[in-house]
Amino acid sequence: MTTKRFLFILIFVSIYPFSFSQENNVASYYVPAVHGTKLAVDVYFPEKHKNQKLPVLFEFTRYWRGKEDAKTGKPIASLSNRDKYFLDHDYILAKVDVRGTGASYGVRLGEYTPTEVKDAWYIVDWVVNQPWSDGKVGAYGTSYSGTTAELLCATQHPAIKAVIPGWSDFDVYESPSRPYGMLATSFIAPWSQYVDWLDQNSVEHLGVSVRRVREDVPTEAIKEHKNNPNVLETLTASPFKDSKFGDVKFEELDPLYWKKEISESNVPMLVLTSWLDAGTAEGTLLRLQHFTNPQKVVMMPTSHGGRSHASPFVVSDSIVAPVPSVTEQLILQRNFFDHYIKGENKDVEDWPTIKYYNFGEESFKQSDVWPPKGQERIRYYLDANGKLNASASEAPQGMDAYLVDFSVSTGTNNRWITQMGNHVLNLNNRNAADSLMQTYTTAPLEEPLQITGVPVISLSLSSTHKEGAIFVYLEDVDPSGKSRYITEGGLLLQHRKLSKNAMFNTIPYHSFKKLDASPMPMDTIKEISFKLHPTSIRIKKGHSIRIAISGADKDTFDKVPTEGIPTLSIYRNKTNKSFLELPIVK
Repeated sequence: MTTKRFLFILIFVSIYPFSFSQENNVASYYVPAVHGTKLAVDVYFPEKHKNQKLPVLFEFTRYWRGKEDAKTGKPIASLSNRDKYFLDHDYILAKVDVRGTGASYGVRLGEYTPTEVKDAWYIVDWVVNQPWSDGKVGAYGTSYSGTTAELLCATQHPAIKAVIPGWSDFDVYESPSRPYGMLATSFIAPWSQYVDWLDQNSVEHLGVSVRRVREDVPTEAIKEHKNNPNVLETLTASPFKDSKFGDVKFEELDPLYWKKEISESNVPMLVLTSWLDAGTAEGTLLRLQHFTNPQKVVMMPTSHGGRSHASPFVVSDSIVAPVPSVTEQLILQRNFFDHYIKGENKDVEDWPTIKYYNFGEESFKQSDVWPPKGQERIRYYLDANGKLNASASEAPQGMDAYLVDFSVSTGTNNRWITQMGNHVLNLNNRNAADSLMQTYTTAPLEEPLQITGVPVISLSLSSTHKEGAIFVYLEDVDPSGKSRYITEGGLLLQHRKLSKNAMFNTIPYHSFKKLDASPMPMDTIKEISFKLHPTSIRIKKGHSIRIAISGADKDTFDKVPTEGIPTLSIYRNKTNKSFLELPIVK
């Protein structure tokens, strides 16, 4: 950084005085970022700080860095247990309201915009030039702030030594904006409303106010937020991956866009995620395979944020403690930061590259490569009488007609709605839902089968409507006939065209771009192939594998088409085959 720019920052900050709360050991600042836009920053110091230089951990958030009583202006304690844990172990914390949110100035052009990423460089540079900083920083977070932790690497600031992205986004279009190319108003609408209240400091709805930086409430900053785009309205008007989200293309709004810069930073990452949390598992595995940063991955069986257990072999309709436990998750994170930021030897290099939960066994496995060694892909073919067989049918004809039932649901505690803080529940008995879908089931297995990786479905399909969607659920069926959810995939049928992408050499890839989209020709057989979300499960001896096919998930995804009821014809004969392809590890 040039001396001229550094002096500019020092002068600029001196114009915007900070407040300091001795009670909470926290100081608040306005720090200028891109084009001088002032961002609100709270810096928390350990109780035993005593003016010693310490490393700083960042959390860049759009959910308010802090809050206060709206009537008295008194700060309200808002540190998480994780925040307190890091403070107790001699880290300074810096919490930042990203551009256009909280008490920060500016307008949001979208979520995770390139401007927001560049803002972070200025904030880091300001922090490392403060007398209390030892010049080394890291970043952590969950969900939005988990993504900003990874995006911090894209700034390539030399002070960044390690980051922990937790349950973070990777490809914002596919998860969580428009999964399968569809709109999921059930969780996008409440999220959109909530962040709008936050951005406008809606005390009426939130009951509290954003924490001020100086004595006055940041009225001028909040006024600028009025020009922020409404998330739901913007997503509704942006159906394609090459659409714009506000003033920015979807493709610019995620870590995938910054692949080159993030990889070149070589910043070590500890990636925490869950098999059953929206599309975060897929993003985690793609990052592991295609980004060159040193990475350690822990793939859990939990809800969003690792708050509770989600395995349908463990959880029914009540909350179960997560594995690893919350305490174990904290220790893991501290050891990672201590190793790379403080230089303490915690043997992190000896950790497995990926530690992943295996359903069915209900225990963890580990591997130093992904996919794991010994993986091969085998097919199970759809056949008559709802059977799923290891060999394809030789019958000249064979087809099942399914009238879409729009009452099918994965409930209100599924992998998508957990992004709004819900626990994952009620996936342990899918028989009632199965009865509303078209199902195909194998005979009971004579030997256990280990599935680890990305399943794929390929259907020879025709529809009576130009518009429609398809959902496929992979399930485990025990000897009593009880079925359990394992994973799922789906596709808005207008996005059926396959495209090429270096990240998906053996897996069907859909661009979701406007030029590749087209209505489904009615009553015409088309090959519809798509991936399911990755998973790992041991199907026990005597259990069966089932796929359940539907055209709706009423409690999550918007109805397609909005009028009429399609009949989906699934072909399964010598000429037109339909099959499930599973990644098997022997």
